[in-house]
Order: sequence, then C-alpha cells, then structure tokens
Amino acid sequence: MFTEELSVIRQTEDAAEKMKKEARSEARMMTEKANTEAGELISRAENQAKDCFEALVKEGQDTAQEEYEQAIAEAERLCGAMAEEAGKNQDRVVKFIAERIVKASVNN
Repeated sequence: MFTEELSVIRQTEDAAEKMKKEARSEARMMTEKANTEAGELISRAENQAKDCFEALVKEGQDTAQEEYEQAIAEAERLCGAMAEEAGKNQDRVVKFIAERIVKASVNN
C-alpha cells in the first residue's frame, strides 16, 4: 500500500513538473507574441507620426507660399502706385529743378 501511495505521489509530482514546464513555455510564447505586437504597434505609430509630420510640413509650406505670393503682389501694387504718383509729379519737379538751376545761374 505504501508503494502505491508513493507511486501516486511521484506521478502527481511529475504531472506538476510537466504543468510548470508547459506554463513556462506558454508564458515565453505569450511574452514573445506581446513583444512582437508591441513592435508592430510602435512601427505603425512611427509611420503615422511621420505621415502627420509630412502633412503638417506641406501645409506650412503651402501657407508660407501663399503668404509670400500675397506679399509680393501687395509690394508690386504699392510700387506701381508710387511710380504712378511719381509720374504725376514729374513735370512739376522737373520745372521746379529747372527754375532752381536758372535762379542759381543768374545769381552767380
């Protein structure tokens, strides 16, 4: 009877050891799977961040180009207005300068 009980205890211990090994193996596989999934998530997040960054940079460049073109158009408009105003006063300025030159020549 004692040998039978001892045999049952050994079988139970062997079964427990087998269960521990299987549990360790399963835990190792679960850890590897989790690490793989985490790596994939990180990779996807990096790609999404890169795409978002590129979209924001493009948007910024487009906005900057638009503002540049508006500034150039405004500068051209102002230069045109100044040139037009100068053209209107040109005859008067030429006459004024000519009168100064003549007066200066006469007084010397």
